Amino acid sequence: MKYLTYNEYINMGGELEPPVFERYEYAAERAIDRETFGRIKSMLVIPSAVKMLVFELIAVNAKADISQEQVKSESVGSWSKTYADINSEDIQRKKVDMIMDYLAGEADDNGTPLIYRGC
Repeated sequence: MKYLTYNEYINMGGELEPPVFERYEYAAERAIDRETFGRIKSMLVIPSAVKMLVFELIAVNAKADISQEQVKSESVGSWSKTYADINSEDIQRKKVDMIMDYLAGEADDNGTPLIYRGC
């Protein structure tokens, strides 16, 4: 079960075409599953906080992908050009922070907090 369907995405104001949406939605699910240890996969109903989070992560992934083509720096003497890194630590940290923010206080069907780390 997808955390966010294409129709839900469009209804939330998304503008990506289906093939691009599929890529980013999959990447968002994987990032969320990594931080929640896959707890959402077994839930009967996907919480709205998860759907909103996927929507926002898709936007971050799309923006980061576009910035891949953006020049980060350029020199003229001994010409060189540097492009933005879509896998930069800043972007990865932003995604993890978003996951923690959106899922704080959310629990799975058994009452276990989605971002519970154990102990």
